[in-house]
Amino acid sequence: MTYSKGYSVNNKDYVKNRAKSSVSKLIFNFLLIISLILFITLILISAFSLIGFGEDNSEVLVHEVQSGDSLWTIAAFYYDNNIDIRKAIYNIKKANDIDSAIITPGKKLIIPLN
Repeated sequence: MTYSKGYSVNNKDYVKNRAKSSVSKLIFNFLLIISLILFITLILISAFSLIGFGEDNSEVLVHEVQSGDSLWTIAAFYYDNNIDIRKAIYNIKKANDIDSAIITPGKKLIIPLN
């Protein structure tokens, strides 16, 4: 009399199913990692983009243009020697949305200090 376990296991099918299961787990883990990386990237992009939408803490002064004033003399008056005068004039023009160096007496200019 021979002993029988009562069930038969086909070793080839078991190996195939196990291999498919391993591949499925690898694909799932890969997709999970990619999803997490994308999610974290989106969170970081959102956080860094919101930084720029805060209050504007830059200090400004308002200067009323007098007769004989030019952007050069105004920039020289408000900015120290640590900044290039051309950069200062550019900042004043940008803050006031002006393209020309021509300014008229009575015009109020915003002078950014930083």
